[in-house]
Amino acid sequence: MVITPSRYCAERLDELYHVRNALVIPELIDLDRWRDLLRENPACTSSKQRFIVLCVCRLYSRKRIRVLLHAAAVLRLLRVPELEVRIVGGGPEAIRLRLLWRELHLEDTVRWLGDVTASQLAAEYNGADVFCLPSVQEGFGIVFLEAMAAGKPIVATYAAAVPEVVRHGLLVEPEDGDALADALEKLYGDSQLRTSLADQGRCDVEAFDMRRVARCFMETVSAGTREGEAIAQ
Repeated sequence: MVITPSRYCAERLDELYHVRNALVIPELIDLDRWRDLLRENPACTSSKQRFIVLCVCRLYSRKRIRVLLHAAAVLRLLRVPELEVRIVGGGPEAIRLRLLWRELHLEDTVRWLGDVTASQLAAEYNGADVFCLPSVQEGFGIVFLEAMAAGKPIVATYAAAVPEVVRHGLLVEPEDGDALADALEKLYGDSQLRTSLADQGRCDVEAFDMRRVARCFMETVSAGTREGEAIAQ
């Protein structure tokens, strides 16, 4: 028995390793704990006059933070003058991305927060208007579950497993900074759309609660074990 977290991963297992019929059981989130963290860690009030776009990831090339930086450069002067992009996480692309950040003159628009505690992360989600991650390679994407549980509309890409997780969000083509900028601007100008996507996300994330996923895992393993025993007999 082979278990994998997304149909995308199952297809790659088939394509690359000839593993047929891998079973898909998604990643999970402890919704009770996450909601407690969100309740206990309100947003910082100092950024309330800004339109906050939050990104949470390790700074690897596949996350395409450079595309987000280019989108921010497109938006910051005229289209979304209140824009503030807050990026949580560190990684091997940090130096290269900061060079691009300076080249694009984004010092007053993009904040690098580095690694943060769980409480700090919850406060960042609470303070955000939108969550954005333009990654092109995700086997699943747990940060999308965090954003949905926090009631944040999501902008992401049609890539890898992202559409399986972000069922209600604004998805754009990978590598397209202009399309990413357009999607962010659309949410900036439409508070009702932000609310609608946030509400749908809160409903969608229930399917990934740890109790449901754990139950599915145990039922799948038990069924596979019984099937294996029957074949052996």
